[in-house]
Amino acid sequence: MHHLVSIALLSTLLAGCATDAAYGVLETPPPSISSVEARLYLIGDAGLDSPGRTAVLAHARADLAAHAAEHPEVPALMVFLGDNIYDVGARVDFRAQDLAILAAQVRAVAAAPAVRGIFLPGNHDWGKGAPDPEGRTAIQVQQRWIREIEGAGNVGFLPNDECPGPARVTVSDDVHVLFIDTEWLLRQPGGCGGAELFYSRLTDELRRLRGDRVILVAHHPLVTGGPHGGNVSLFENVPIIYYLAIKSGLSVQDLASGQYAAMIRRIRQAIQESGTRPLAMATGHDHSLQVIRLFASDLPVYQLVSGSASKSSRVANLDGTRYATSRHGYMRVDFTPGQARLVTFAWVSEAAGGPAELRPVFTCLLSEGVAETCAEALMENDR
Repeated sequence: MHHLVSIALLSTLLAGCATDAAYGVLETPPPSISSVEARLYLIGDAGLDSPGRTAVLAHARADLAAHAAEHPEVPALMVFLGDNIYDVGARVDFRAQDLAILAAQVRAVAAAPAVRGIFLPGNHDWGKGAPDPEGRTAIQVQQRWIREIEGAGNVGFLPNDECPGPARVTVSDDVHVLFIDTEWLLRQPGGCGGAELFYSRLTDELRRLRGDRVILVAHHPLVTGGPHGGNVSLFENVPIIYYLAIKSGLSVQDLASGQYAAMIRRIRQAIQESGTRPLAMATGHDHSLQVIRLFASDLPVYQLVSGSASKSSRVANLDGTRYATSRHGYMRVDFTPGQARLVTFAWVSEAAGGPAELRPVFTCLLSEGVAETCAEALMENDR
C-alpha cells in the first residue's frame, strides 16, 4: 500500500514539472510596411507600477508618436486588456494611489490624440473575487476616473456599465474589434439581459461581420501555456494549495474550472453558428506573451496573449505555439490590404546582446487561410 502511495505521489510531482519556453529573439528588425490601413496595439495586465511597466508604456508611447508622424491618416486603436489596477481594482478610499496607476496608462494614449485608447476589465478590476456589488462599484469607479483624467478625450472603457458586451469598434472598413467582459461571463452577476442574451448577440455580431477581419478582445484566454492553463510546478516557490487549486480547477480564474470551460464552450458555439471565424482573440490574464495557432474551425485562427506589461510568469510552448516568452512587453498588429502583420515587442536584457531595452522579438503574418504564414520561432539553443 505504501508502495502505491509513493508511486501516486511521484506521478503528481512529475506532473508538476512545468516547463518554460525558451524562444530566441529577432536578430534583424521586422520589415517596414508602407501600406498600413489600420493599427492595433495590445497591452495587458498593466496595473502594477513596476520597472517593466515603465519600459512598456514608454516604448508604446514612442511607437504611437512615430505612428502619428509617419501615418497620420491611418486609424490606430490601443487596447488595455484588463487588470488595469492591481490588486483589487479602483478604490475610492485609495483614490490617489489607484488613480495614479490608471493615469500612467491613460496618458500613454492621450499623448497621441489621433489614436483611440480603450480599457476593458479583468478579474482584478472586478475586485479580485469580491462580492458582485463591490465588483460592480470598482468597475463604475474606474470608468468614471478614465473620463475625469485631463486630456483623455480619446480614451474610453468597454464594455460599458458592468455588462459583458459584445461592444464593437470598427477600426477601418474591414477591421473590427469586439470587446467582451469575460469576468462578467465567469461571475454572471445578473442584469444586462443575462448570459444567454450575450451569446446570442455575439453570434449575431459575428454573423454580420462575415468576410471582414475580426479580432475578439477580452481578459481571459481560450488557450494558454501559462499558470492559468495549468503550467505550474511544485518545484518552484509555489504553495501546494495554489498548485492543487490550479490543477483541480478550484479557481474560476483557471481554464480547468467548470465555469471557465463552459464559457469557452459557448464562445466556440457562437463562432461555429455564426460562420465567422475571428482572425484572433487577444487577451491578457497570464503574464506572458504568446502567439498560438489554433486549428479547430470553432476557434479564432490565433490566440494572442499579451499580459506581461507589468508582471511576468512562466509560460510553456503548446501544440500550435509560434512564440512565447515571460519577458515584459506588448503586441502590435498592422493591417494592410489582405494581410495582418503581428509584431511582438519584449524587454531584452544585456545577456541577449546589446543594451537592455524593449525591441521586436517576433513577427509573422496572421492569415486565415490553410497555408501557414506564421512560422514558429527558433528556440534559443537552435539559433
